[in-house]
Amino acid sequence: MKDLDGALTILLFLFLILVNVYIIKWYRNGRLHLWGSGLLLTIAGVILGFLTGAILVPTFGAFGGVYGAFVGLVIVGNGLILLLAELAVTIGKRLTKKNN
Repeated sequence: MKDLDGALTILLFLFLILVNVYIIKWYRNGRLHLWGSGLLLTIAGVILGFLTGAILVPTFGAFGGVYGAFVGLVIVGNGLILLLAELAVTIGKRLTKKNN
């Protein structure tokens, strides 16, 4: 069971790194704002957390539920960080904007 825990954690972190790289790439190209991607990632985090728990609970019992909650919270937290980053960028742009 510990092997599965480590493998799932590594897959989760690889998934988050890949998603964040693409989000930053799309933000720099102007395709998607950080608040939009943060909102999508937050919604996807809830769904992925429930799915992970639903898949793992029948096999591993309480461990599956706890790990599903962990996955959901990590992805939702990542989405909220993106939302806060967009808020900080917007406030920074407004404060440094010169009034003509």
